[in-house]
Amino acid sequence: MRWSNLSGRLLLIVSAAILPLAVVCAFALQALLAGQSAQSQASALGVARAVATAVDAELGRTIATLQALALAEPFGATGEPALSEARALADAVRASHPEWRGLLLVAPSGAVVFTTERTVLPAGGAVVEKGSLDEVLRNPGPAVGPLARGPAGNLAFPVRVPVIRDGAIRYVLTAIVRPEAIAAVLKRQSAPDGWTVSVFDANRARVARNVSDDQLRGGPPSESLRALLDTIGERRELVGTTTTIEGVRVQAAIARVESAPWTVTLGASIAIAERARRSTLWAYGGGLLGSLCLGVLAAWWMSRAITRPMARLRDEAGALGQGEAVAGVASGIREIDAVGEALAAAAERRSRSEAERERLLAAERIARANALTAGQRLERLASASALLSRSLEETSTLSAIAQVVVPDVADLCRIDLLDERGVLQRKLTHHFDPQRSDEIARMVSDRVAPSDAPGSFPWAIATGRMFLHNLSDPDLPEVTDPSLRDFVQSLGIKAACVVPLKARGRTIGAMAVLQAESGRQFTPDDGVLIGELAQRAALALDNVRLLSEARAAQDQAEAANRTKDEFLAMLGHELRNPLAPISLALQLIERRDDTAFPAERQIIERQVKHLSRMVDDLMDVSRIVSGKITLALESVDLREVVQRALEQTMPAMQHRTVPLKTVLPEAPVFVHGDPLRLTQIVCNLLTNAAKFTAPDRPVRLELGMRGAEAELVVQDEGIGIVAALLPHVFERFVQGRQQLQRASGGLGLGLAIAQSLARLHGGTIEASSQGEGRGSVFTLRLPLLAAIGASQHPPDRPDRPQHALRLLLVDDNLDALKMLAEWCRLEGHVVHTAASAEEALTILETQACDAGIFDIGLPGMSGYELARQVRSDPRTRSMPLVALTGYGQQTARAHALDAGFDEHFTKPADIEQVLKRLETLARQPRG
Repeated sequence: MRWSNLSGRLLLIVSAAILPLAVVCAFALQALLAGQSAQSQASALGVARAVATAVDAELGRTIATLQALALAEPFGATGEPALSEARALADAVRASHPEWRGLLLVAPSGAVVFTTERTVLPAGGAVVEKGSLDEVLRNPGPAVGPLARGPAGNLAFPVRVPVIRDGAIRYVLTAIVRPEAIAAVLKRQSAPDGWTVSVFDANRARVARNVSDDQLRGGPPSESLRALLDTIGERRELVGTTTTIEGVRVQAAIARVESAPWTVTLGASIAIAERARRSTLWAYGGGLLGSLCLGVLAAWWMSRAITRPMARLRDEAGALGQGEAVAGVASGIREIDAVGEALAAAAERRSRSEAERERLLAAERIARANALTAGQRLERLASASALLSRSLEETSTLSAIAQVVVPDVADLCRIDLLDERGVLQRKLTHHFDPQRSDEIARMVSDRVAPSDAPGSFPWAIATGRMFLHNLSDPDLPEVTDPSLRDFVQSLGIKAACVVPLKARGRTIGAMAVLQAESGRQFTPDDGVLIGELAQRAALALDNVRLLSEARAAQDQAEAANRTKDEFLAMLGHELRNPLAPISLALQLIERRDDTAFPAERQIIERQVKHLSRMVDDLMDVSRIVSGKITLALESVDLREVVQRALEQTMPAMQHRTVPLKTVLPEAPVFVHGDPLRLTQIVCNLLTNAAKFTAPDRPVRLELGMRGAEAELVVQDEGIGIVAALLPHVFERFVQGRQQLQRASGGLGLGLAIAQSLARLHGGTIEASSQGEGRGSVFTLRLPLLAAIGASQHPPDRPDRPQHALRLLLVDDNLDALKMLAEWCRLEGHVVHTAASAEEALTILETQACDAGIFDIGLPGMSGYELARQVRSDPRTRSMPLVALTGYGQQTARAHALDAGFDEHFTKPADIEQVLKRLETLARQPRG
């Protein structure tokens, strides 16, 4: 072929034009593909960073909430009342966070102090995941644990913060967070179609995934992804190629989470990119080959017409290399036109790629800016939470709110709170200029806010909506209220935000955040920030209210507890005195004749032991003596009182080497009093004398009459009483307030009880002593019973009834039932006994009974229901019924009478009075 003819030259031209263009296009295509690959990696890594930031923000909100809660005072307490407050506060916080499975307060040992999910993990159990707990104990601070299964089999991860008191970790507060919370964060990120995003914990367990989350949650990564994760080391991010669980090859981008040892992995399908790359290469190769073929064919029959299209092709190629627009070539020769179209298509693809790259870069910049703004807002909110949690007093909390808002957010902050009557009260007016604050406070104190004007406090409270406007806003509502318009103009307000303060489902007030001198404007992001600050401020102020109410409730509870303990102590002290002689009497009976009354002795012994344990428990609860008691007054011979006291104090006196000397008059010494309480007084005086007198020193008791008073003197030669203590010997717990150098611990409660009982009888007890080591003298004086002569005696027991009754006794306490039945038989009555209501009804079916004595607290059917059934039966409707029960409240008596009982007696009752009342009821005619 000769190169001088047109075909040869055209072929040479075609070859010279096409081949360099092909080379240039190849390099351009290679650069374009490389740029696309790099852009794809950068885009994937940017999205991974954004997801990691969002996950970190979610964990940060949980940590901030727990840290604020850990600073609350009840969570650092050790007593049950305060822990109950902490548990109630934890329940309230848990209710506002549905993404949490529960809140736990854990001791450093790992034991659960309490949990809001009591049915799953009871208090006292051990935490499921201890790694993060140990991390908090090693490095005091927040820690996020790995995904783990709880006692109920549910997957969750713990977020823990220490509860620090006095520089030490007292507890660890833990939120058990559902992995669905992280899955929700992934869904909000809206990853492109075909992309998979996963979050893995420190153990490489999948916490959440944007695709097939329910099926793959808790599972491991793919083998290739695990290998890539193992190579990340100390780096914060990494890009590589892996295969997904579904077997899809992806380009993986890995980013670490700041607040937890977690990683975010993002996978973009490689197949999609490879298909586009292959299409481009096929188009390029096909176009090049077609162009060469067409050029060779055209060389044979195209001559002059080929030169200008070729020139235009060269021009188009130059434009493509410079990135300019390519319009294509219309030469009428299809091969040349095809080359021109290929150049135009390549230019169009390049233009689209560049536009896509610019769009992705812009989206990345926006995401980075949003993440930075969210981080700054979160940091400011965390700082506000820490500042608001420092105090639970209203003044300091309001001051903290003012510091948070002014001047960083606005120029002026105002807060009004609703009182218990629902009336707004001015609480805070704070400007960055203190003098200006005082002027504005005086200005607003004389104003009454309109109730229906948008932007006023009553409007915000009534509607529950936020008012956020700048004066330059075109949609700003017109201020029609003159006072509000004057307020805006006088302060020079440029922007205003009024938001209701809501805490725990109720509105407690309103907060206004205003821009004036600075001229700043509010943006929607500012509205979000102010709303978040308002929530935290409302919670802090409501915590102040709750603390005040809790303190008041605690004071009431403590007062009630003191009253209860005083009653228990008095009851325990009164019960202990008769137990000693009862126990001694049992021992004497056994020594004299161990075969006498074995059943009765066993019953008495069991009941004595039971009472002894009860008394010990009561005395251990409190050592306080207080309160009033009711006296069963009758005429009493003090000589008999002394004999009973000697019997009860025998255990304390029998080991003395010098016996007690007693001087009693021959004539009776009658007083009007309670024999049991008088015996208790004498027992306390004798026990006190024996306690502080050596066994070889004498103790003397003398009873006599002096004028209109009976006088009982207990004198000892013991350690005596110092002069400074003598005026206080009858005070309760005086040894805790006075230095008392006495053996056996000094004076206790016995003398206080004795003095109280003596005063209830209209008498007194006086103490005297010559000083330490010189003995003591205690003198009891009681008014004599003048109406009773010296020869009179107390009334005898009532005679036995003239007519025996057929009685039905019902009690599930077999010992009490047996003793009551024996007593009734000794009185001449015929007795039927039953241990349950059902057994009693069976007896009534076959036996006729004149009256019944029923207990209330019966197994199965209660005594109330038994009485109703007896009254409903025509055969037993008129049968007298008496309730003999341990329930002594007025409500119990009312219930008994409503159920059909004729009388109500409280255990232990005087059985003679019970039987006497039954006999009276049996004689009365009944309809």
